[in-house]
Amino acid sequence: MRLGNSWFGSICGAFAIVAASGCGERQTATPAGDGAIAALPVSTVRALPVESGALILPARVAAREEVVVTARSSWRLTALAFREGDHFRRGQPLAAFDAPEAREALLSARASLDAATVRSEQARLQEARVDSLFAARVASQRERELAQSERLDAEAGLAAARAGLAELSSGLVIAAPFDGVVARRLADPGVTVSPGQPLLAIRSREVGEIVAAIPESDLPRLSDARCSYQWADDVWHDAVLVRVDGMTDFATRTRLARFRRRSGAETLEAGAFARLRIVGRVPRETGGDTASRGGTLSVPTRSLVRRGSLTGVYVVREGRAHLRWLRVGAPDAERVSVLSGLDPTDEVAVEPTSLWDGRAVRVAR
Repeated sequence: MRLGNSWFGSICGAFAIVAASGCGERQTATPAGDGAIAALPVSTVRALPVESGALILPARVAAREEVVVTARSSWRLTALAFREGDHFRRGQPLAAFDAPEAREALLSARASLDAATVRSEQARLQEARVDSLFAARVASQRERELAQSERLDAEAGLAAARAGLAELSSGLVIAAPFDGVVARRLADPGVTVSPGQPLLAIRSREVGEIVAAIPESDLPRLSDARCSYQWADDVWHDAVLVRVDGMTDFATRTRLARFRRRSGAETLEAGAFARLRIVGRVPRETGGDTASRGGTLSVPTRSLVRRGSLTGVYVVREGRAHLRWLRVGAPDAERVSVLSGLDPTDEVAVEPTSLWDGRAVRVAR
């Protein structure tokens, strides 16, 4: 019986020694392995105060010249030379009024001009004859004054006939005032139009300004806000305020603001839809160095770590990279707002692809 107990005790002691040696190996494996890996050089940035109160409005890319072509006379429209989207050159006919009644009116205007020319020449000759008779003391001063008045009246009639013919001729064929494109057709051939009725909306090819309707309550923000625009779902580009139109639309309570591109590297299309973003800065603390306490911060989007629905960053502290889960807001083209999880003093690793929680790192300056 004593032998059995001795044998059982020897077996238990052996298992205890093996277990102890195994535990010891597991406890020392991680530090030894981590110490064997050299500290990874990383670049870090600090979280910056995000610009808050962003106002995003629809806008459009305006052309340098935008014109609505209107009818000049009350005639029947016979032809529109270009369709929507067609390009034209300066001087090309855009609209024509070549109906029979228009041609007859043009002939009548030319006949009136011929008659006014003959009448003016006769009045000039009559005045010359009366002047000669007045010098010979045959005609009176009264007759001389009447001849002069008839000559002036005939010249006025001639000028009016010329102006009428020029107006009718220019109204029958409307030429393009510049090189451009037809944005919209506002009438169809065959209709009888009235003077001032819109026919075509045309614009030049050169980009002018980015135009947006700003709510009246947000106009004070334009003085110190940072403005940017987005076109065709591209990244946001900086914009500079050019001017704000002086009249408020009473129906929408907005005023048109016009912006220009800060740089001309990107290619814009006149008439295209755009978005305008107006942002004001988070107020700073007195004597503070970044944002006010509790203000929203932002980090570069390339510093984010995504694990399923979780988003975080690696914060570098005391030579180690520590994974920090965050609550983030809407991402921008280059940065994302951090709603919670970071302090303004945190150093965030920019390139997290080779990092893990607890990884030894050194900040590359």
